[in-house]
Amino acid sequence: MNMPEIKVEVGKRVEVGGLSVFPITSTQAGELTFLTGPEAFQAGLIEVNELDPPEVPSLAVTNLADVPVLLVEGEMLVGGDQNRTMNVTVLCPATSTTIVPVSCVEAGRWGDDSRRVIASSGRHAPGSLRAAKTANLELTLGGGPERRSDQGRVWDEVDRQSRVHEVYSETAALEDIQVELDAFIAEQLEKVCPLPDQAGVICTVGDAVLGLDLFDRPSTLSYYLRAIVAGHALDAPAVPSGADPLRAIERFLAQVEAATGDTGRGVGRGGVGLGEEIHVRGGLVGIGLTYDDALVHLAAYPTPA
Repeated sequence: MNMPEIKVEVGKRVEVGGLSVFPITSTQAGELTFLTGPEAFQAGLIEVNELDPPEVPSLAVTNLADVPVLLVEGEMLVGGDQNRTMNVTVLCPATSTTIVPVSCVEAGRWGDDSRRVIASSGRHAPGSLRAAKTANLELTLGGGPERRSDQGRVWDEVDRQSRVHEVYSETAALEDIQVELDAFIAEQLEKVCPLPDQAGVICTVGDAVLGLDLFDRPSTLSYYLRAIVAGHALDAPAVPSGADPLRAIERFLAQVEAATGDTGRGVGRGGVGLGEEIHVRGGLVGIGLTYDDALVHLAAYPTPA
């Protein structure tokens, strides 16, 4: 199954340091009722736990709500035996437990009785890490729950961010780097506000695209927008370059459309929870989720080196 055709328009940029943030408006309007991860955590309608026995690439998500809960690729979950980030986008069924695939983003810690509760950090991983993770995702044929990343590559990306930003973390935690950076971008992030018809965002540095996130409707995006932008900010310099990335954005969106329109490159698979996964290849990498042939979420990135 391919991703449904969706027409999008690119709006005016907002700058967060050297990061350019472009709103994406779309023609679709999702009708499925669900809670986003941030909503569910805030309402106490989701519990995340280690497996018994614990496993690095998996967590157990219990949805206490009477509607599905959406957890998005790149979303950060902190606590438990170590901090993780979501490998794929998962629509967790109502009143049930789902085993979700994750990657560790805290190489120096395993087990801590004072941090047993696993919660949302309110942040997304940077686009460079999300792209590397997605490009190297190992899939289980038949729609099984295992979507394992190249964990060593993920740790290398966290280490690179630590060196670039000169932030030392005792447990090699991506969260520590992000907390440090938040102090410098918090005021600029206040400028990033969702537009009434905005269902997605595309971020660039200079004339290069970092990544795209597109959701089913503006209300879903509103819960993730600043977290996604803050993640991409880790890959950006402190000041704008002045370059015009619009042609690069046009080329990237054309690649997304071509890749997901080809069954050889954008292939639907049974999702971990509800819906069908889309895995994008062909000049870029991406992962998404549809439900009843309607898009729930798509994340796409240039193919990492």
